[in-house]
Amino acid sequence: MSWLGKILGGGLGALVGGPIGALAGAALGHQLYDARRQNQLSALEQKQTVYFVATFSMLAKLAKADGVVTQHEIDIIDRVMRHNMRLTPEAREFAIRVFNEAKNSTQSFADYARQMAQEFGGSPEILLSMMELLFVVAHADGRIDGPEEALLREAAALFGLAARYDEILGRVTGIRARDDVEASYRILGASPDETLREIKKRYRRLAMEHHPDRVQSQGLSPELAALAEGRFKEIQHAWDVIEKAHGRS
Repeated sequence: MSWLGKILGGGLGALVGGPIGALAGAALGHQLYDARRQNQLSALEQKQTVYFVATFSMLAKLAKADGVVTQHEIDIIDRVMRHNMRLTPEAREFAIRVFNEAKNSTQSFADYARQMAQEFGGSPEILLSMMELLFVVAHADGRIDGPEEALLREAAALFGLAARYDEILGRVTGIRARDDVEASYRILGASPDETLREIKKRYRRLAMEHHPDRVQSQGLSPELAALAEGRFKEIQHAWDVIEKAHGRS
């Protein structure tokens, strides 16, 4: 994660602006700018920085939406850091600092979501992956409360995904019963009334959207693109469950 090494190592020769840059600077205890060219962030590294900081700032605001950050939410965010993103201890420490700064920041959830949308507006796969992660954390305790729903709908609107809100919600609420056929239909956004051929088209579209190589090609580092890997495997598993169910019928 070369961009993170530059950040943790000190000054940067390129400014990451907006509320995300301000938050990252606060988490580091210094401004995200330095004139030393050897530490300059490339355009790609700036995108990676925005994604990383946006992830944990938005998760912080979402986790605190109902007034308290629960142990369920802490556990799932820790799992994202360790298993989905496979962050190093240094990267996890920075993510936690970003999370804590964002949790108490005067900036709003929408401020961070808006900068994320501006940076990745041309990469809908990345925005969709982020949206699904937000849903998973919001649903960590088995329900989505009113304040959490308000933020999720706000993010969906900013990301251009408002029309897919119910589809994503249905998939996320089916995650816990991985071998359940009904849950697998929800994960693929499909219906038992559809033919296997129609469901397979849905599966292929989702698998293409969430393939880690495709997400990485949009400008994310392998560590950050790894967030899409869990979703990709879940989509594959859901298709396997449905295909087997059709074979038994």
